[in-house]
Amino acid sequence: MALLVAFFLLTLMRSGMSQMNNSNTNRPIGSFCGRNAPMVLSNFFNNRNFALSEIRRQLSGNDVLYARAQSLAEGDSVFGAAQCRNYLSTAQCLACFDAAVSELTSCLTGNGAYVFFDNCFLRFSRMWNKDKWHKD
Repeated sequence: MALLVAFFLLTLMRSGMSQMNNSNTNRPIGSFCGRNAPMVLSNFFNNRNFALSEIRRQLSGNDVLYARAQSLAEGDSVFGAAQCRNYLSTAQCLACFDAAVSELTSCLTGNGAYVFFDNCFLRFSRMWNKDKWHKD
């Protein structure tokens, strides 16, 4: 009887596969580009590039899997953050971050963007200053 129950349970089970843990693949899962143009495009680009380079510098440290940075110069301030999965080496984390930055190069004039990969995510956005929009 026990053998019959075990056979019945085995026939109900579906076979499955686990996700391959190939840490060198950086496939995009989802992304978004903002649609609102910054006030001064060159200031936004400078601040975005500074924030992204600062995040990359932080991720270059040993065992650093999360980094954030901001740049407040000349208006159109930018905040950025990135995080890698905890099983990645520093080199793999940087490779995923670089792939994420490359993926977001199409977001040229948007006020922010994010991309999720299998191994990491990257987000940057324009920080709104309510005083700039206030009219006396």
